[in-house]
Amino acid sequence: MQALAAESEMRTDVQRLVRSDEVVLPWDLTEWCEAACLRQWIVEELDTLDWANPRLVEHLRNHPAYQPRTMLTLLTYAYATASFESEEIIRRSHTDEAFRSICGEHVPNRRLVISRFRRENRGLLKWSLMQLFKRVIKVRLEDFRLPAGLKRRLLDAAVARLDLARQMDHSGEEA
Repeated sequence: MQALAAESEMRTDVQRLVRSDEVVLPWDLTEWCEAACLRQWIVEELDTLDWANPRLVEHLRNHPAYQPRTMLTLLTYAYATASFESEEIIRRSHTDEAFRSICGEHVPNRRLVISRFRRENRGLLKWSLMQLFKRVIKVRLEDFRLPAGLKRRLLDAAVARLDLARQMDHSGEEA
């Protein structure tokens, strides 16, 4: 009986925490999770997409240099770890082991490649960031079910990161 009461009290505390403004994702999610764990979660979420879609398969056959899975993984990881500028993402893809492990031989070579992918796949990037944010929060709050209000805030956080990346790239063009 005491265990049930303690569990109920813990849920109430977690609900209070989730409803308050105290749950704020860090800009760099490696403050809460290991980098390798974040990368694995991103890959697992992307595995749920239909990569065997005939239209996608045909497009990839006609454009073998296009690596949407790698770019989606790379940008999701970059934006989840507070790397927003395309130039920084390219640099880190050469120098940072976590980024290199995602890219392999497919390091983006121009800022335009990243900004174009981000623009053309904004919906997918929002989705992948949201999926990652939900996993991080669930682990952080010990598998607590996310209320709708928090889901909206996580979507807003995903959009804010995409908008920040776009703004940083635009300001870099003016410099």
